[in-house]
Amino acid sequence: MSTINLIVQTLHNLTRWGIVILGLVAIIRAFAGWFGKKEYTPADNRAGMLYTIAFDIQFLLGIVLYFSKGWFGVLTADFNASMSSVGTRFFTIDHLLTMVGALTLAHVGRALSRKAADAARKHRSVAIWYGLSFALMLAAVPWPFTAFARPWLRLFGISF
Repeated sequence: MSTINLIVQTLHNLTRWGIVILGLVAIIRAFAGWFGKKEYTPADNRAGMLYTIAFDIQFLLGIVLYFSKGWFGVLTADFNASMSSVGTRFFTIDHLLTMVGALTLAHVGRALSRKAADAARKHRSVAIWYGLSFALMLAAVPWPFTAFARPWLRLFGISF
């Protein structure tokens, strides 16, 4: 694997953990604000903004990997064969489309929270939309315990 691919793969893996942490922070703050009837603070806004920014970066890194590692070529070379293998289908179609959906939900939540008239609606929008985004994202990660497993952590070709 090329040095560039190793760097991008490492960044893609590390960003995953950033998204998990930032997503949890944003969602917990949103539920606490919603049910605790708290004001929507700049820190609440920043948590959501960082979650969506990290997700955007993750998506761009994933697109680079998708094309540079050849998943698109595998898909277009023999679509039927790609769809018949669970692992190949996951990386050529399922992972990509599910993550696009999760990213879209995060951006919908961000937009709705910015347009909401009061703090309760802002918190509710973030809690619901980021929560759905987060759940979808978790379902599409190739965790080590899945059929299409990837390691917990990859650092420049070293896996943990």
